Amino acid sequence: MIQEWLSPLLGIATVLFLAAVAAFLWLSRRDSEVAAVRRYEALRKPGQAPRKQAVYSFMQQLYSVCEQMPVLRMYLLHLRRRLVILRLGDEWKLRLEVMKSALLMWLVLFLAAIPLVLAVRDPYTLAMLGIGLWVGHGILSDMGVYRLEMRLLRQLRLFLGDVRHHYHRHGMVDEAVYESADSAPYEMALHGQELYDMLTDSDAEDKLAQYVEHAPNRYLQGLAGLSYLIKEHGDQQTESGSVYLKGLEKLSIELNLELLRRERLSFLLQGLTVIALLPLLFTRPIEAWASHFFPAMDTFYASAFGWAAKLCLLVVVWLCYVLLRNLSELDATARPTSRKRWEQRVYGWPWMRWLAHRLGPVPGSREAERITRLLKDTASPLRLEWFYVQRIVAGFAAFLAVLGLFVSLHAAERHQVLYSPVKPGTLFGQLSPEEETKAREAAALDRRMLDQLKEVRPRSENSVISLLRKDPAAQVKEDQLREAARRILGKLEKLNKPFLAWWEAFLAFAAGWGGYTLPVGIRLFQRRMRQMEMKHEVDQLQAVIAMLAGMDRMSVEQLLLWMEQFAQVFKEPLQACLLHFEQGEEQALAQLKEDAPFLPFVRIVEKLEMASQHLTIRQAFDDLEAEQAFAREQRKQEYEQLIEQKAGWGRWIGFAPLMTLIFGYLVIPLVVVSLHQMTVYYDQLQRIQ
Repeated sequence: MIQEWLSPLLGIATVLFLAAVAAFLWLSRRDSEVAAVRRYEALRKPGQAPRKQAVYSFMQQLYSVCEQMPVLRMYLLHLRRRLVILRLGDEWKLRLEVMKSALLMWLVLFLAAIPLVLAVRDPYTLAMLGIGLWVGHGILSDMGVYRLEMRLLRQLRLFLGDVRHHYHRHGMVDEAVYESADSAPYEMALHGQELYDMLTDSDAEDKLAQYVEHAPNRYLQGLAGLSYLIKEHGDQQTESGSVYLKGLEKLSIELNLELLRRERLSFLLQGLTVIALLPLLFTRPIEAWASHFFPAMDTFYASAFGWAAKLCLLVVVWLCYVLLRNLSELDATARPTSRKRWEQRVYGWPWMRWLAHRLGPVPGSREAERITRLLKDTASPLRLEWFYVQRIVAGFAAFLAVLGLFVSLHAAERHQVLYSPVKPGTLFGQLSPEEETKAREAAALDRRMLDQLKEVRPRSENSVISLLRKDPAAQVKEDQLREAARRILGKLEKLNKPFLAWWEAFLAFAAGWGGYTLPVGIRLFQRRMRQMEMKHEVDQLQAVIAMLAGMDRMSVEQLLLWMEQFAQVFKEPLQACLLHFEQGEEQALAQLKEDAPFLPFVRIVEKLEMASQHLTIRQAFDDLEAEQAFAREQRKQEYEQLIEQKAGWGRWIGFAPLMTLIFGYLVIPLVVVSLHQMTVYYDQLQRIQ
């Protein structure tokens, strides 16, 4: 026994020793003076750029080539829109990051696709794996963008500390931002330079508006606005210290809470999307295992019900993937786009506009107000008419999909009837090779008889028996003729069934109605998730108000503008309030309470009403500082509850496809098929007795 293990151990030890020697020689050469001279010469000589620079140059050229192809150009533009918010003012770096992300995702998917394509020949399994690879591409893209966003937030946390330190030294906002940007990492240095250019520009207000519009997160927006206000109006010393330093402190607190919250939620939700996609990989192995140990399952998986189970599993996987994306992307800022939405283009068709007006609610009705409120609550960019175009297209697509499903299932069933091997009635295991050959010959005989029966009238057992006797290739014994005739007549009856039953047409219409209501269901789910975020956003808005309430020149309109910049859930009501603010403060604030009837937010609006009438902003919000310690502990507890709620939803959704695979694709069909076989065997035993 020891001698058997001795040779492999010696081989492994030899390989490790040689690898260690090679690594030592490489490191010694790298640290030697000769290697240093070579690196210096590579930098000094013209035309001999380092290898990394050559690779980056190749990526820039590859980006230019891909831009010439329409499909790749649209793909690269999609990646740019997700990355441009993190790469202000550096086109070369942005193109490099886009190509690095694209090449990395293509390489991973290509390496994953090669063994799958070589090992799988089933078209259905290939289609499922293709869907899995497409979803995997989305997961990789999300991971890349999330990684960049988190890296920028961590750099911003350090940047705020540097700004605070340099402001203590100089007492000047622009100098503090400049020195902090000079020592910041690359991504944060770009934003720091943008902030410094904005503060020192002759038209700083317009520069601020441009930067706030394109800033990647609310904390950079807050830092830009706070720095601009202090630069223009000067810092103020209150009982608690400098207004600017207190503002930086509150920004840091909010940023730290956001980082902890994102990291905790990401930790709890990580892997759930992959778990939801696992059934796409295990359908074929489970089907092969069940067919090997339970031969009757092979017939089930090839039947119409088996195909329906596969497609239901696909639908469950797709729905869970969409819900998990909505669950994990609620904190993402909506990306503005100049492209014309497909709903708007389709609404331009005259017949679609007529159909949308007929199926849509009457303007001003309760239903129209309900759907409009739902779209506003989910921050949807769709108008009411465009949303009904989306519903009509979804319903029509679901109707055609289910109708095509039934037609294809009937075609698969007819193919199964004609070409499936004829198995004996008392089969308790796998067929032997001889039995498999006889079963295929019987299926070929049945096809010939069915073809000849097309011209025979009337079709009875005796006519089928006479045809079997006339067939020279038929090897059916006299005592088996009647059983073969009954089998052939049973197949003929199945083939003569209507191609589409009435209940199948009813289910197709029901699926169309389900597709018509699906967009509403998705918006309701999004609103439920956003309602979990409302209290969190109100807490952040209170922190913004506490940061600005100490400034003497702060007005209610300016405070609403700051709240609008920080808000996501309440963004549209605040925008509408600002739009009508000049026509009347009281009416605009009253309308804001009606548009956003969330009680903690209504309390903020009521204090703004008092500040616009007879109190100052500092007096109206004098309780924020007093309750800050209690509110901070309360927020921590609410964050824990919010994260646990989201994690619970994520676990239910993430494991739903796996449970569907185990019970809906294996256990329940196995039980049903086993009960059916037991019934057949019991009937045969009764006949024998």
